[in-house]
Amino acid sequence: MFNRWFQGRYGVDQLSRALIIASLIVSVISWFFGRAPAGVYYALRGITLALIAFALFRMLSRNFYARQQELARYMNMERSVRNWWQTLRIRRQNFVNVQKEKKKYKYLTCPQCMQKLRVPKGKGRIRVTCSKCGNRFEAKS
Repeated sequence: MFNRWFQGRYGVDQLSRALIIASLIVSVISWFFGRAPAGVYYALRGITLALIAFALFRMLSRNFYARQQELARYMNMERSVRNWWQTLRIRRQNFVNVQKEKKKYKYLTCPQCMQKLRVPKGKGRIRVTCSKCGNRFEAKS
């Protein structure tokens, strides 16, 4: 009998799972505000209940089209947040790599063709040959 009641319902999807996880996180955060002013505690509890209620509403809904539209918007938002986070990680990693490289190498410019050249630091005066035009010049590393 219980299984028959769920027939024709939308069910659980990524957005419903995310709402339930978010409600659990907000609930745990509200435990830490148990001794805070009552307004903060009750506001967090209200948010928790609203998230759970919306997740249940979505799971028990029969309007598949509306729920799929909500899911599509959520997935687009999640994708953009993931891309932003990945870009941030890559930028940080590149910044760290550049800083490490600056400690080991010095960058020179060929006076003839303006090609940037990388030479090891701390070698004194060295003779550099440009890889692009073949120009030879001396520089301090």
